[in-house]
Amino acid sequence: METIRNYLESMFRGLPQTDKVMKAKSELLQMMEDKYTELIRSGKTENEAVGEVIQNFGNLEDLAEDLGIMDILHQTKYSDVQRRKVSFEEITEYITAKKRAILMTAAGIFLCINCVVFPILTDALHINDIVGVVLMFVAIGVGVVLMCLSNATLEQWRYIKSEPCSIDAVSIDYLKNKIRDFTPTYSVLSSVGVLLCILCFIPAAIMDELGGRFMDDLGGALLFVFVGAGVFMMVYAKQTKKAYHRLLNLNDQIDFEEDEKRSIEKIQNKNVRAIMSAYWSVVTCIYLCVSFLTFRWELTWLIWPIAAAVNTIIRAIYTVNDGEKKTEKTSEKNVEKIYEE
Repeated sequence: METIRNYLESMFRGLPQTDKVMKAKSELLQMMEDKYTELIRSGKTENEAVGEVIQNFGNLEDLAEDLGIMDILHQTKYSDVQRRKVSFEEITEYITAKKRAILMTAAGIFLCINCVVFPILTDALHINDIVGVVLMFVAIGVGVVLMCLSNATLEQWRYIKSEPCSIDAVSIDYLKNKIRDFTPTYSVLSSVGVLLCILCFIPAAIMDELGGRFMDDLGGALLFVFVGAGVFMMVYAKQTKKAYHRLLNLNDQIDFEEDEKRSIEKIQNKNVRAIMSAYWSVVTCIYLCVSFLTFRWELTWLIWPIAAAVNTIIRAIYTVNDGEKKTEKTSEKNVEKIYEE
């Protein structure tokens, strides 16, 4: 039996250790063991049984279609790629660093969303407006620093995104267990995050019914706290799940361009693209100008959700997916060829 297992290992040595390959390997081992047991019971010697099993199951080309790995077996592009082996220790260290970076990013986003809470509260408490403005910019600064530091934290792991890598079976099992254990947490965080964003207006509505300027301001501040907390939860849940799946799929990865170079979606109109590049800077300027001119911080915060809605609408209208663009170009070329003929 040990000879059969060693032979099986040699058959699958050049293939990536993906879920599909591991499953096919397990199925083939089971078939070989069943055949071996059957031959031994029929009176064959151990050497005869091993030889016949290898003769019947020794050609992976013939079995690939039944095992569902024909595409992987003939994936010549994979065999041309020299992959960097990522050890189990590197995987665990990367996960720890990635979680820390995700928390820093989520905290930075939370601070940027809630920066407007300080002017609202200082206005409600009749504190000098400049204090609220200073605290707002401090919150923005700390948030931006946290997001920059999160990128710096992962700099030593850049090769995981930019280079072809592979992981072993132990790492695959470890990541599968991590994903399974994190799934309930992901569901709870995502659900609560969405719920907080949907129900963010409730505190403002309740405070408005209670009456008084202080209550109105407090309601506006709580709206941002709800949204910030919801976004924090969703960012942490989504990015953590994405990190696990990125590592698990390293053996499947064929295209190795860095994420920032892929540009999956682009705004085609040059004028709109130029405007959108400075969109949030303009929104920030408008917010600050209107707020300082009117000193109605309890109302000017509405500029942000309105700006976000406008941003979404513009991108939905003018954004084109790279894949769709390529398909359109290919179709146009085919039509041109037909007319030429």
